[in-house]
Amino acid sequence: MRVVHTAIWVSDLDETSKFFIDHLGLDHVKDFVGGDGVTNFYVAGDGGASIQLKYDPDGDYDVEPSGIDHLSLAVDDTDGLVERLQSETDCSVVKGPKTVNDSVSDKRIAFVEIPDGYVLELEQTLE
Repeated sequence: MRVVHTAIWVSDLDETSKFFIDHLGLDHVKDFVGGDGVTNFYVAGDGGASIQLKYDPDGDYDVEPSGIDHLSLAVDDTDGLVERLQSETDCSVVKGPKTVNDSVSDKRIAFVEIPDGYVLELEQTLE
């Protein structure tokens, strides 16, 4: 069994997709409009799992994060990415960057708030 995707509602598909593609380097892998008129836009990096951005142009869906603590992405350089995000976007740093040990390895992590209030963990495994 493997994780296929995580779906989140967004209030501005252009802003959120641009954040994931232009600022985080994920790839747009597919999109479609369902029979309900909702746009489903998928972004992914290495590893196969994707993030599905769901957008209703009529605004009929609640986009407030509900029950989601954070999404996590493996990155090569946590500090560098945080610095770049702060200079290129208006995202805010919630926590970090800091070094932690998860009982398996040392990691450099940071949590940033992205469009629609979701929190994204940036996780770098240290050698």
